[in-house]
Amino acid sequence: MKFISLRMRNWRSFQGQHEIEFSVDPERPVTLLLGPNGAGKTALLNAFTWAIYGEFTEGFDHTDRLVNLAAAELDKSADAFVEIRLQHEEDEYSVRRSTNAQRQLTADNDLVVTRNGERAVEADIHRILPKPLKDLFFFPAETFSTASVLKGDNGREGTSFDVGRAIRSLLSGDIYQNASQDIRDAINSNTLKPPKRGHGQEAVDSARHQYEQAEADLNAIESRKDELPNLLSTATKQAAKAKSEAERYDPKEIQKWSLQNDRLNKSVDAAKELVQRADSIYMDLSRSSHLHLAQYACESAIRRLDLAETAGLMPPRIHESVLEKTLETGQCTLCRTPLTIQTRERIQMLRDRVGDAQIAVRGLEARSMLKQYLVRRESEVDRLRGEIEKLATELEIPSPAKDANFKILAAVARSCITVSNGLQRQARMDLDKFIAEANIERPADGRSPVEIAINAQNRVDTIDNELARIDSLVDSAKKSRDETFKNYKEKSGKSDEHKQKTIAIEILQHAKGYFDSARQGLEDFGREDFEKAINKTYSDLIAKPFTIKVDTDFSIRVQLTDSRETVPLSQSEKVLLLIAFLGAIARLAPHYEDIAKHNQQLSMTGTVATSKRTGFPVVLDAPTSPLDEEYEIEVVDALPNLLPQIIVPVSAKSVTVWERIADKVGKAYVMELTSSTASNRKVTWSGKDYVYSVNNADALPARTRIASLN
Repeated sequence: MKFISLRMRNWRSFQGQHEIEFSVDPERPVTLLLGPNGAGKTALLNAFTWAIYGEFTEGFDHTDRLVNLAAAELDKSADAFVEIRLQHEEDEYSVRRSTNAQRQLTADNDLVVTRNGERAVEADIHRILPKPLKDLFFFPAETFSTASVLKGDNGREGTSFDVGRAIRSLLSGDIYQNASQDIRDAINSNTLKPPKRGHGQEAVDSARHQYEQAEADLNAIESRKDELPNLLSTATKQAAKAKSEAERYDPKEIQKWSLQNDRLNKSVDAAKELVQRADSIYMDLSRSSHLHLAQYACESAIRRLDLAETAGLMPPRIHESVLEKTLETGQCTLCRTPLTIQTRERIQMLRDRVGDAQIAVRGLEARSMLKQYLVRRESEVDRLRGEIEKLATELEIPSPAKDANFKILAAVARSCITVSNGLQRQARMDLDKFIAEANIERPADGRSPVEIAINAQNRVDTIDNELARIDSLVDSAKKSRDETFKNYKEKSGKSDEHKQKTIAIEILQHAKGYFDSARQGLEDFGREDFEKAINKTYSDLIAKPFTIKVDTDFSIRVQLTDSRETVPLSQSEKVLLLIAFLGAIARLAPHYEDIAKHNQQLSMTGTVATSKRTGFPVVLDAPTSPLDEEYEIEVVDALPNLLPQIIVPVSAKSVTVWERIADKVGKAYVMELTSSTASNRKVTWSGKDYVYSVNNADALPARTRIASLN
């Protein structure tokens, strides 16, 4: 999918009619729009979101003032529209949304969608660009300044991305969620609730009541699980806004709190990692317990085989056929000496002792294999001993002796689990205590902005912690529901009516389980695709030995490729990571759309390979705004390697940096600002000067004109 053009009339600061044609050349994927502050770069970004979704990006003010103020003063019924043309596969779409000076006050507008010139519907556009992708494909400058996708970055301050929801949306995975909800409603319907039978049925009614309560508890927890990502997103945005206000009030105080909160959160994460390592080592010990149990049996077998070899049974010193012929002829087959009674008896005894030669050879092979097994066992034990020694040293508990057996190693591993769990509890208690005691004195004129920011961040932490625990709560509630249902089914077995309805409930529960598993499977496989995609996009943007790990909640950690050591990123590396994050979703989008079209969600997801040659476009508003000049070059050089189409409104303060990639810019425009406060400036692009801003005392309100630089 690619954007072809954008037309607008009287949209915010853009008085009159304007048109932008976007570059569709994958070799020159960048469409660049240079504009001073106040010219309407964020308004241009929101022209996309309003036309496509009827919505705006976070922080876009005065959403009831969409019609250009100067146009509205001249004509009280003046209208505004935004029309976007886009190409998707073999079809060309147009989406046009319009309003006027009166209707904008109530968010009333008209939408017209066409496909190849014929009337279509809004759903046709949203199938291509689903609503959950709005915040990922249309990205404002303010979010570049505050957003973080890194795990452990102070509650992912700035914004929160529900990547799982985006993936489900791209794969039409909501059908599984909707099916699960429909089945849940059917299970709880009155149709499947037998009436009370009165006297003599108290046990059945009690069992049914217990089951219904357990089912209700499970429904509540599952609903809460679905709500949490959106709640986290909202809370994170509120926390970022509150922090911005607080920094204006008392930046030192909020910075001090942030540093301590970040330190304690990192302590919790570090303790959690120790617990996971201890558990993993103990599991390895359990899986390798057969080594300990088989050791003595192997050593005993080897000793027996050694004795057989010493006794001349293995390998046999003379073949049994020779002995048999000697006994048959009565003379030694080798030297022809006649046998005496005594020599015949000795030959017979030797014949009885000598087994089949093949068996003897197998005995030798078995001994060799047993010895190899013991060598491998020793190597595995050494590895486990080394990991336990390392963890024990980190936890400051006695390490196992060099010759410690499995029993001792298991005891030390259990001690590691106990100590690491204690450290995790203490780290969590320290964080909770810090949050609870973080009381800032309020000024006389009202609540402290610092306290508001602290409370907002506390809410982010609370939701984040709840999100981390919710899966275990769901599992516990399912177990309780299953146990109470089993009891209800047994108690009601004598009633045909109860039996029929419990069978129906059981069938529906199995169906719901399938749809829940399918939905979770999409997220799990989608996470694998997303991890591969973001590693690919980041490596395309930055030439460093980094590997990105995406956790089950889609939070991100950056590690050195050759080790598991977490990498502290610079500001430019974080911005590049954020851009790679957005690019990964954009690269996955066309593949996932094709998978959904062919109903291959559960067979193809998890195996998708992406590249810069395929991907949906993104609109990045001033991606270098939070960077110092020294870092801008890295980001600007990297952007053309992201996707086949990128639209970037930016300030011209570093136009020379953007000219570095002039050969990758297919279309370039200047957003010429005229206002009573602007200075008279020009911008130079490809050796030519263009008007950038104009001072005009009569320009009230300010207005913007778009001019091509190509």
